[in-house]
Amino acid sequence: MDLSVDLAPGHPRGLRMRSPLVWASGTFGSDGYGAGLPSTVRLHGLGAVVVKTTTLRPRGGNPTPRIVHGHGWMLNSIGLENPGIDAVLERYAPQWATWPIPVILSIAGERAEEFALLARRAEGVKGISALELNLSCPNVEGGLAFAQSAEATALVTRLVKSATSLPVIVKLSPQVGDIVPIARSAQHAGADALALTNTLVGLAIDLKARRPFLGGGTGGVSGPALKPVALAMVFQVYGAVDIPIIGIGGVASGEDALEYLMAGATAVGVATSALVDPTAPQRILGELRRALRRYRFPSARDAVGTAHPRKRGTPAPPKP
Repeated sequence: MDLSVDLAPGHPRGLRMRSPLVWASGTFGSDGYGAGLPSTVRLHGLGAVVVKTTTLRPRGGNPTPRIVHGHGWMLNSIGLENPGIDAVLERYAPQWATWPIPVILSIAGERAEEFALLARRAEGVKGISALELNLSCPNVEGGLAFAQSAEATALVTRLVKSATSLPVIVKLSPQVGDIVPIARSAQHAGADALALTNTLVGLAIDLKARRPFLGGGTGGVSGPALKPVALAMVFQVYGAVDIPIIGIGGVASGEDALEYLMAGATAVGVATSALVDPTAPQRILGELRRALRRYRFPSARDAVGTAHPRKRGTPAPPKP
């Protein structure tokens, strides 16, 4: 079974992965960079790891509690806690360079120019194969502003593309009326791939305390409840752009992953499942392999878009 995919086929370097399964940002170990993972966790065979979103300066994150679980959903309000780009590159990049799979660094800035500064800091650092632009975090003030505007998305994407030779993945938000114009603006500005989607804004109430459960008030909805929303957005965007898509949201099984591929995703991110059980990505990878055989796909690439009218003969969309 050929599971290999390329997330940046139009980029000189490409972003070739052994499989479509990507360990999504913010869920890789207790710190998002791999700390505390059990010794049974293996990266071999996975497509890539997206490490925790990193900012220009250290961030302390939101007040506790930061996570609450419900029936089929999880809310998190971490607040992009991280030690800052310089500490991240010094502490972790040498380890990433030894890993058997690509590492994608997620970055976020308070201003468009900060994204470019972060990209320049990462330029030429061994162990980083691509950048993911987190334009859509709902857990920090103004975190959604970039991804809710086609113009702002395009501006950040252009600035980063001018600052790096790495492939650039733009992560968008489901918290919009129409994601298609925003996705097209990212492609037009030079994005090599898109990640769909980040979390939705949600709230949980502590009945005894009579206040929001999370210390930061609202949080990001993830887990199975997000899957139908993210899957629909992958389906919509696949019909409107011609760059690869990473589908993220509620992936808990190989069949979930296959649904994303058939909707138009080239790769699939595992987030909440990996946070709950760090061995889940490997389990889901095995299940995906079996599901591809069961539904008679010779490779992962052959499954991409097969549930979409575009794949069944509709002409490709015009470039924006």
